[in-house]
Amino acid sequence: MTNFPLKIEDYSPVLQYSTQWRTGGSAGNGDAELINSFTLTNTQGSYMSFVYYGLGIQIYGAKRSNHGNYRVVVDNGTYSYDGTGFSSNDTFQQSLFNYSTPTENWHNVTITNEENNKYLDIDFITLQSTIGNENENLSTTNFDDGHPAFTYFPPSSWTTNPPNQSDYFEASGQYVKTAYRFRPLVGDAVTLYGPIHPDGASYFAVLDGGASFQSYTTDKTTPQSKVLMYQAFHLGPGQHNLTISYAPSPFDASQNQPFLAIDYATVYTTASGGGGGVYVLHLPCSHLRTEINPSLTGPAAPD
Repeated sequence: MTNFPLKIEDYSPVLQYSTQWRTGGSAGNGDAELINSFTLTNTQGSYMSFVYYGLGIQIYGAKRSNHGNYRVVVDNGTYSYDGTGFSSNDTFQQSLFNYSTPTENWHNVTITNEENNKYLDIDFITLQSTIGNENENLSTTNFDDGHPAFTYFPPSSWTTNPPNQSDYFEASGQYVKTAYRFRPLVGDAVTLYGPIHPDGASYFAVLDGGASFQSYTTDKTTPQSKVLMYQAFHLGPGQHNLTISYAPSPFDASQNQPFLAIDYATVYTTASGGGGGVYVLHLPCSHLRTEINPSLTGPAAPD
């Protein structure tokens, strides 16, 4: 198998936090960017959970004098680990948890703060997975939102002028404020990227008609661009359905309506996985659909 590591920042929607967490970090380019960001809590019982398919996972955060004990549970108690974030000397990007298995499978991981008024923070997570067969070449192609692979229907529901557009991949993006769907079918693996924002919307991700169902939100305190919105690995040969659905929710009419934006997708393929590119099918007005086509490889996203 070809090794496939992935780094997931603390603010990615795929990491799901309970209440009583907040964003921390040093300011970068104004308030719209955080450098060395982290998400922290000092409330006992607050947790972060993550569902993944892979071989291993590592959780990184700080160890400081005002940090306390935490507990990590894997697969609903199949494995657990008790750790401490306390250190008399402040250290950062430290490994808080490391877990691996000999074979890939679905796993869920939850890390919980065990002490009140003591901090736990999450800096980033690294995930290990594999694609294809051993020593195979891995092909990586970025498809920008404006690539011919993507068709947005109905056009009136999408706009190509999202907030902070210059921060997007190729300085372009598509966003929607109504309940329409973007639906790619992928090969070996796919990652989907977009922005998070205080006006971000919730969305659903359904893989293969319900084999894997997750709900996420792009509603975050601090805007960030090119953020991992969804990841799926080791899908095997052939076509797979991934549906990303805008999830409308009540909002204050005096405030901005939540929006969901798509920036770009990265498709990973190997020879054993069928290779392939992306093409688009038109569906009724509530769907957008993209499929892998072994005969269309296509260039990376154009300008």
